[in-house]
Amino acid sequence: YDRLIAICWPLRYSTINTNLRMLLIIAGIWSLVVLLEIFPVIFAARLPYCSSREVQSCCCEHSPVYKLACTDTSFNRQLGTAKTLTALLGPLTFIIFTYAIVVVAVTRIASISQRWKAFHTCLTHLLLVLLYYMPVMLAYVLGNLRLIQNFDLYTAVLTVSVTIPPMLNPIIY
Repeated sequence: YDRLIAICWPLRYSTINTNLRMLLIIAGIWSLVVLLEIFPVIFAARLPYCSSREVQSCCCEHSPVYKLACTDTSFNRQLGTAKTLTALLGPLTFIIFTYAIVVVAVTRIASISQRWKAFHTCLTHLLLVLLYYMPVMLAYVLGNLRLIQNFDLYTAVLTVSVTIPPMLNPIIY
């Protein structure tokens, strides 16, 4: 969003990206994240747990918790899949859409040096987006297709995929 405003409307940047607007965007995203997480927790809390209560994961995620239930968990599995797709594909779709607009705007710039400067501004962010989304999506796809049979390996892949990109963030920028 920031790159879109900076490249497409550079002279109006400070009037578009006000502190109030940024606060509203942040509050909206946090509200969405809380809503995305609260429903799986409520539904997992209502399940009966008969056997082990030891979660087979490094963090207490929805999927490892509802798998411990001794009843039909198909609704929880569908809810988890829908939540994951929303959390991953929603922002990714928004990023791709904004970058498509940016590319169209940059191709209209006459000077090649200005085009390169605009693309260079976006390149680091795009690299971080790819570094985050590719491993996470790969881990979820491999897990959902049951291509990773060892649960410890799956947990390790998922943990690495969500910790390495934020660690590389300061280096890339």
